Amino acid sequence: MLSFALPGRPFLKMHGLGNDFVIVDGRAEPFRPSAEVIRLICDRHEGIGGDQLLVIEQPTVPGADGRMRIYNVDGTEAQTCLNATRCVIWLLLQESRKGSVVLETLGGAIEGSSPDAERVALRLGAPRWDWDAIPLAESRDTLRLDLASGPLAEPTALSLGNPHLVCFVADRDAVDVPRWAPALQNAPLLPEGANIGVAELVAPDRLRLVVWERPGILTRACGSGACAAVLAARRRGLTSESRVAVDMPGGLLEVEVRDDDGLVLTGPVAVAFSGHIPETMQRAGAAPDKESRP
Repeated sequence: MLSFALPGRPFLKMHGLGNDFVIVDGRAEPFRPSAEVIRLICDRHEGIGGDQLLVIEQPTVPGADGRMRIYNVDGTEAQTCLNATRCVIWLLLQESRKGSVVLETLGGAIEGSSPDAERVALRLGAPRWDWDAIPLAESRDTLRLDLASGPLAEPTALSLGNPHLVCFVADRDAVDVPRWAPALQNAPLLPEGANIGVAELVAPDRLRLVVWERPGILTRACGSGACAAVLAARRRGLTSESRVAVDMPGGLLEVEVRDDDGLVLTGPVAVAFSGHIPETMQRAGAAPDKESRP
């Protein structure tokens, strides 16, 4: 029998509703790859393949059980990804055997617990609606921005630790999202870009959603996008429900809006496989990149 074991950095591949991640534990041995290495790791033909690379580090804030760095496929660093957060919190829960854990991210600390073996519930703070928190380049009414790209018009803007624009349409599947969303994502009004949600309200307690995420990819699910869509629908008076199911191409997420305007996002996680990042792949880049999205 041939042996295919190769030396390299251990990783775990996980996903939340098809939004998939390569996860590396950098707590004992730091892992700060270059943008070129990140792109190669996430490449689905020449690398491992994933929507993002996640690195678990030692926490830097009191009370946190770990810190997560989120690297996009282009090597930039993201503030928040709630599908990724669910995956890493699930790992910390398995490791610690605690009832709940707190994960530090660039977008803030997030507490999570597991209502059953396959799902994770995240407790999130209230959103930010003010223009400079999103951020926008200038003061605007964030309820209905004067922006449009084809059928995507008058989006609602908010921040959940990362920026979101939510556009409501009559039929989610009738919109050519890769054609129209980039113009909104890269609008001069958005100095850091934004995740573009295309939402269809099918019932007061159910949304259909697809999200064009930074830096320009269409993922099967987006946790923060699901929360943003529910919050935007409530703010625009489209629903008053406090519990809404969000149907995405990868499956369902559940969003609960609490009385204090905080949120609970519940959804599944799954382990796909594990392996090692070959040393040759880790040498593909030179000097590590600095954080690009503070």
